[in-house]
Amino acid sequence: MRNLINGNLLKMNTEEFLDNIKKAFNDVFSDGNIEKTDLMGYLSENKWLNIKKHGLLLPFLLEKVGGRKDSQFEIQEVLRIAGGYGVPVTLRTGIEGALVLQPLVEYGNKEQIEKGLEMIFNGEGGGLAITEPKTSGSAIAKEMQSYYEYVDENTIHVKADKYWQGNSQSDFLLIAAKEKKEGKLSKVISLILVPRKYITYDVLNSEGLKAVRYAVNHVDAHIPAKYVIKLSESKANCLREFQNIFIRSRLQLVGMTHGIMEYIVKNVKKYAKADIPFVKREMEEIETTYGVSKIMYDYTCNNVYPEKSVSDKLMEANIIKSLATEYTYNAAKTAQKLLGAKGFEAGHPMSNVAIDFRPFTIFEGPNDMLYAEIYDQFSKATAVEKKEGIRVDKNSTIYERFISDRRFSSTSISDILNKADDLTNFLKKHALNEMNQITKVFIGKILARLFLLIQTESDNLVKFLIRDIRKDILDFEYNS
Repeated sequence: MRNLINGNLLKMNTEEFLDNIKKAFNDVFSDGNIEKTDLMGYLSENKWLNIKKHGLLLPFLLEKVGGRKDSQFEIQEVLRIAGGYGVPVTLRTGIEGALVLQPLVEYGNKEQIEKGLEMIFNGEGGGLAITEPKTSGSAIAKEMQSYYEYVDENTIHVKADKYWQGNSQSDFLLIAAKEKKEGKLSKVISLILVPRKYITYDVLNSEGLKAVRYAVNHVDAHIPAKYVIKLSESKANCLREFQNIFIRSRLQLVGMTHGIMEYIVKNVKKYAKADIPFVKREMEEIETTYGVSKIMYDYTCNNVYPEKSVSDKLMEANIIKSLATEYTYNAAKTAQKLLGAKGFEAGHPMSNVAIDFRPFTIFEGPNDMLYAEIYDQFSKATAVEKKEGIRVDKNSTIYERFISDRRFSSTSISDILNKADDLTNFLKKHALNEMNQITKVFIGKILARLFLLIQTESDNLVKFLIRDIRKDILDFEYNS
């Protein structure tokens, strides 16, 4: 593995390393080159490989297998830096780093890791193939029909059709599939490292994100059995490990969205006319949204660790993913509106940000579904609470659960709620057991914003978040 990575990149301190990444991006996207780069098309592989050669993905590679010193801050920073050059750039970084490299290193054996790293660092890299044309993202574990079965001890037959995979036409895919035995599909999901030569594909003509090369992928071939990556030998742990991939990805997503927020702030200042009072107000709203984004960015940098499991942070991951994408998409739409006709002119820096970003609110779980899940996770005892013998009384109010839930613990929360009696009264008014599938969505939104509120020190951001919570309360009451 050492011959794949420039050793000097591993010796740099964080500041030097990140400056090196910025230089690599600037060489491709500087004023002299940006006109030649069409992000509505596809960033050429030689340019992308050059950026990777400067260490773009090294923070995702654990130190124990030849990467840089484990640092969540560096992971978030490379995603943020990439986001400053457009949505497709940071998305491709996230796909190769969080959805391919991290699972490969965490679950692969030495031979599998070496094979994958060679294609990632010397080639076009890879993608993660999960969803399927007939079921899309619904009930992945239950509905998944992709399978592999052993032909002999050295060979498996893989039959899979996968849908909407980023980097679909790259050097390989990590394909999620179930083992088939005696004509029956197991419930256990494995990943299979499938090189491109075994894959055929139908290119998808997506509305946006054309630079990420989406496709429907088909595999119906005998491949070496050594490419099967077991997530766990235990059936009970397998789905938990599979879920862990997406928990980590959702937590890290804020690096991407925060970089895109910076891109939006920079360009809206550059092109919008702030001397019009309403435009100035809208621009200030974008700036405030950027401040909220920074809260989520700091949370991940300070509470997630590359070398540690994140299985205990499902609720937090869903909060980060849903709010980071919601606020960034709203900012993108507002910025495009403020630019008027220019915001829809092909080739303009802001013309495709909103359409490119909208899938973020849908992929890896539509936000409304995640808000309902946030409520479900909130209303159940955590793993720590279960160990301590604590059970959640379903007859208790949302407020009672809220103040007992250590995930929301903060010395400032009582001060904040004392300033907003209407919020406190609302939380005290409703019991956990009275929620239905629709109202769970709105309570999930309220809980998500409360999670940010307790981390907020700025009076302006407190005011902003309380305003949004009050809107969610109105939506709840209208739909009750």
